[in-house]
Amino acid sequence: MSAQLESLGNNELAEEIEAINAIYEPDTVTINSTAASSSTVSSTLDLGNSGSTGPLAATVKLQIPEHSHLSFILGFDASYPDTPPKVLGTASTASRGEGKIAVDVLEDILGRTYQPGAVCLFDVINEAVEAFRELNIGGSSNNENNKEQEEERDTPDLKAEDIASLSLKESFGLDNPPDWILSDVVTEKKSVFVGRAAHVTSLEQAQAYLDYLLATEKKVAAATHNISAWRIRQQKPSNGKGESAEMIVQDCDDDGETAAGGRLLHLMQLMDVWDVVVVVTRWYGGVQLGPDRFRIINAVGRDALMKGGFVKESTPGGNEKGKKKGKK
Repeated sequence: MSAQLESLGNNELAEEIEAINAIYEPDTVTINSTAASSSTVSSTLDLGNSGSTGPLAATVKLQIPEHSHLSFILGFDASYPDTPPKVLGTASTASRGEGKIAVDVLEDILGRTYQPGAVCLFDVINEAVEAFRELNIGGSSNNENNKEQEEERDTPDLKAEDIASLSLKESFGLDNPPDWILSDVVTEKKSVFVGRAAHVTSLEQAQAYLDYLLATEKKVAAATHNISAWRIRQQKPSNGKGESAEMIVQDCDDDGETAAGGRLLHLMQLMDVWDVVVVVTRWYGGVQLGPDRFRIINAVGRDALMKGGFVKESTPGGNEKGKKKGKK
């Protein structure tokens, strides 16, 4: 952990910032100050929302991923995560008039996401990316918008969603992008782990989801390991009479983390989950974790499965012997 993060004096906040900057860009969350500073607060928009009853222990700038012109100043007091962050204002917007709307949206997301005692920035960022995309806030500057509008006049009359759908179908054979359910982020000795799970109905769909993930999420593609496992009850025609039969498909991929895929698959067998693909991404932090890495890999994988509602009921495990060596 860097000296700047240690200067926060709040390990949970420091680890959360370190994890977010490992998953997104390194400057997604940057520290402005580690003590209450009138100059920091006065440089942000005064939106009348600073209901702080005490001095702030730290202020940070939050850059919203995929929205290069939209960033916020957030304040944290010393008791975070027992108390929520405060939205102090915007640090940058794409155009005039967006600041108040953007702050209102982020405060609404924060109010719905924050739970006392639990860090919340990762969930806030995930929701904010989608919300600001739908509202078309912070995506580009006015000059860039003007250029895009001029280019649109010279292009054929194709809708953006048609182009995206065509590319998705041609490139990956998918009608819609994967609906991943994410686990909580776990940081252990500078290594960062996150799990995700999605419903699938065939091996081809599972492989297409994995291909899409690596092609569209550059941080995931650049991770040290992307361990995956899948269990599918796939229907296939059995004869020319139109009858179908069930084919069991289950396998895993270690992606260089020996035996991790087999352990993840075995977890799925013990939990008796079907028609799911699970991916656990690890960004190595430079410190070897030993056997603990397998515990964390399974923990975030399990968390994603639970959050996605893929576990129907608790199943006492132990009889299945489902470990398989990962395949590419």
